[in-house]
Amino acid sequence: MIGVLNMAGAQTTALQAALAKADIQFQLVDAPADLDNTRKLIIPDAGSFTRLVAAVRDRGLVGPLIRRLEDGLATLAIGAGLHLLFDVSYEEHQHVGLGVVHGKVTHFNFGQHPAARHFSAPHQGWNQVHAALDNPLLQGIEEGSYFYFDHAAHAEPLDVRHIAARTNHGVDFASMVRRDALFGVEFLPEKSDQAGIQLLANFARL
Repeated sequence: MIGVLNMAGAQTTALQAALAKADIQFQLVDAPADLDNTRKLIIPDAGSFTRLVAAVRDRGLVGPLIRRLEDGLATLAIGAGLHLLFDVSYEEHQHVGLGVVHGKVTHFNFGQHPAARHFSAPHQGWNQVHAALDNPLLQGIEEGSYFYFDHAAHAEPLDVRHIAARTNHGVDFASMVRRDALFGVEFLPEKSDQAGIQLLANFARL
């Protein structure tokens, strides 16, 4: 059974609707015992890194999550869920993540980019995702397909081999990260129409 970390908000509701549309069975994860019964895990976007960290901490899930992730639990982390996997996030001041993928989460910095005035943060709307390596979650999805984004910061893995796909928003950034059976996406599959449904279905088939 696929477990979905229950954030009890609009993001989780939208994700549940997308999973139902893809005919994917799931159960909500609220406690360590729920996590023990999951074969795969989805960590949804929470709209806020600090909100997600607080929810995981307050439910006693930090240690169990790290253990299951390090043991190879197939996981799809979305938006803030992706950020949670990293060592540290600077999106809302400085906060420590789970550290199962080494690197940081930082704000967009357009610097002296000649077209900087055409880009802004948060990055909201549709943008293309370009695979950087073979990826089972992108099977059946046309290269360069559009997914829906809504984020003000992005993950920067220390090991570039963990970058599974890239997107450009004034600067290139990792829109998809992979470490073995651990996947993270910066975009929101539940809001990405058929491409997002296909990605969720691919994850369910792993």
